[in-house]
Amino acid sequence: MIKINLSNSQRTKIENLHYEVIYHSLGKLKSINSIIETTFKKKYTLKDLLIGDNKILSSILQDYCKLSSRKKYNFLIHFKTYFISQYEKKLAVTPKNKNSYKYREEKYNAYVLCQTLNINVCPYCNKNYTLTISDIENDIFTRPTLDHFLDKATYPFFALSLYNLIPSCHICNSHIKKSKEFKFNTHLNPYFDDFNEIKKFTTDKKLLSLINKNDDFTLVFKNKKNVLPIDETKANNNIKDLGLDTLYNSHKDKVLELVDLSRAYNEDSLQSIVDTFQETKIFKDSNDLKRLLLCHHVEDPLCQDSCPKLMI
Repeated sequence: MIKINLSNSQRTKIENLHYEVIYHSLGKLKSINSIIETTFKKKYTLKDLLIGDNKILSSILQDYCKLSSRKKYNFLIHFKTYFISQYEKKLAVTPKNKNSYKYREEKYNAYVLCQTLNINVCPYCNKNYTLTISDIENDIFTRPTLDHFLDKATYPFFALSLYNLIPSCHICNSHIKKSKEFKFNTHLNPYFDDFNEIKKFTTDKKLLSLINKNDDFTLVFKNKKNVLPIDETKANNNIKDLGLDTLYNSHKDKVLELVDLSRAYNEDSLQSIVDTFQETKIFKDSNDLKRLLLCHHVEDPLCQDSCPKLMI
């Protein structure tokens, strides 16, 4: 899993767009605001639901779970049909669909969100590409699916929450995660948590023992130093519930290729090649050469390439 890295300015831009367009396009605003204020005693607003961060959404969920069965039911009936319908008929549609959210000069839907986030690889598996293409003229559309981190069938009031919408591949969303119970205190959320700071790849055998092209080894996730127990637990839950062990062990061939490359090109030999071609300026530095050898963008963000954690 990888983190969706957003600068403060990017985060502000996306939050403002998401909130302004959806808020001003919703009907039933008076009743929605009223039920939120009444249920939670004016602790939260519709804005909190739409663009609240992980702490706010987690707090809303905790307070919701403390409600009586009757209050839960009264709260849910205001969102179960309406918010899910809004998501399916306005947010999840293609740009060609005239039902997209509109406010003033702004049009907004899942394609706009995914293009703004600029996530080219699934944050859950970091394996499958999730490009966003919106070509109205040629009628070509593709984008990541939007997984509801907190299942929208169980928690429909989070169906339109920005940080509950994870741009992900179809395999992770529909075939692996499905409607499994994910929460902010039990799993890592790609908008706020960095799996790469908690876990790293290794093998259950020493790399030198793999030089004979034997695939009798297992890729495993190992804790990095000074990892908090809660972060370790959440990362382990992601590994289990997203099937990351199984997914990455289907790429043992890449590991064997990397072993061969590491034997043929250590850091000194890489620098020697760069120095040899210094006058031609074919390679800017050793990372440029690595990119050529690995067919990979060594220094680019993790979210731009498939399986980069295996490469670094």
